Amino acid sequence: MECTNCRTQVPDSARFCPQCGCTQADTEDLRQLCLADVKECERAVNAGQGSRAFIRSNFDKRLTEWTQAAELGIREAQWLLARCYDEGFGVERNVIRAVSWHLKAGEQGYPPAENHLGSCYQNGDSVPQDNAEAVQWYRRAAEQGYAIAQANLAWCYDTGCGVAQDEAEAVKWYRQAAGQGDYTSQFNLGVHYEWGSGVEQDKQEAIKRYRKAADLGYEKAAEALERLTSEVAAEEKDKEEKAKAAEKRFRKACNEVLDEGTLELDASDRLRVIADSLEISEQLRKQFFEQQKLIFLKSQKAKPDTSAQLKFRIACKNAITDGKVTIDEKHELRKLGRSLNLSKEVMKRLFEVERRIFKASQKVQPTRNIELQFRKACKKVLSDGKVTPEEEIQLKTLARFFKMSNDVMKQILTDEVRIYRESRKKTPAKNAVLQFSKACKEALADGKLTPDEEKQLKSLAKFLKIPKETMKRIFSHEAKLYQKTH
Repeated sequence: MECTNCRTQVPDSARFCPQCGCTQADTEDLRQLCLADVKECERAVNAGQGSRAFIRSNFDKRLTEWTQAAELGIREAQWLLARCYDEGFGVERNVIRAVSWHLKAGEQGYPPAENHLGSCYQNGDSVPQDNAEAVQWYRRAAEQGYAIAQANLAWCYDTGCGVAQDEAEAVKWYRQAAGQGDYTSQFNLGVHYEWGSGVEQDKQEAIKRYRKAADLGYEKAAEALERLTSEVAAEEKDKEEKAKAAEKRFRKACNEVLDEGTLELDASDRLRVIADSLEISEQLRKQFFEQQKLIFLKSQKAKPDTSAQLKFRIACKNAITDGKVTIDEKHELRKLGRSLNLSKEVMKRLFEVERRIFKASQKVQPTRNIELQFRKACKKVLSDGKVTPEEEIQLKTLARFFKMSNDVMKQILTDEVRIYRESRKKTPAKNAVLQFSKACKEALADGKLTPDEEKQLKSLAKFLKIPKETMKRIFSHEAKLYQKTH
């Protein structure tokens, strides 16, 4: 502050001026009064009322002291007087004088004034807009721990306003402001944690920050909290379901590998590939494999002799031959398994092995020579236009001999039936054509065709399997011949 006599700068705690020896008691009293007013103003700001409400309710009884103290160089009074000029409380509103008093307080390092000057430069309020200058004033106040300035400086770094964009630096200042109860900084920290900008992504930390800001009454944070909480819950549920499905698939693969005789995890490239594709950690894959191995070894202790297993597998293979197992066949398999002293687990495992082998065989395509031989057999069976149950059994037996899958067998047979039917439609038998032509001549012998005769011709054509187009063509030809000869 300044000495009231010689205007020399005097430390705030001094009782006398070191230059002229004048007492500073009155000045100190004014300073203490202004400090008390500033603390009251800060409480109003923290309560959400803002500094404007405090200035408005106190300027009429304090303006004289504030003016006197401001002229003595007391920075708190300079800021209070600047706010009066900002709002026009007790004095005529004058933004130029307001900025002048803010600048005097700011040059003495008073954080609220420094922050206000930063806002003026950022918005071009009563001074030329200068974002870089705004950042400098914000920084001066922020480095003294002023929460509002810390939040403003963080926003500048976050958006690259007046300074190079640096999200990590923004997070640093948001964190300091949030630690002093600034709810907008809490919210902005939550945004950075949610998206992993300037900090490692952590949605749980984002939820925590949103909740703190919401508890302080920030509605935007409450909305973000509800949204993110719902999203995280859905992600956790989906993640849990995928983990269960991956575990089930990997355990099944372990059983298949163990059935093949591989008892060490590292010896199976297949399990390693499956575990990598399912994103199962090394620890979990070892745990799952050891658990399935223990179950497998226990089942092996009660394992029956090889001949009993072989008999049951042959029965399973015969039951699966046509691609499906009926209820009666399942009953017969259970009955056979019990007679061979096989446990339910062993029966189920052997049946699954055979079913897996069958499915794998279904994917094998026959060679060209085998396909031609089977097509030849199908043509022979279809020569009389129908397939009897005995002929169908013969075809299935032949397909099994050729190691041909049911799907391929059905496809070839269906294809041959289609070819046969198309050939029948295109070229009816010669004897059938002659017989139908003769019937047409007899019907036209009297020069006219009665409805009964027309009906008989249609029935005959249907019996002889002559298409409608061919029937009409033959009848038209015979009618023309009749007209030429009569």
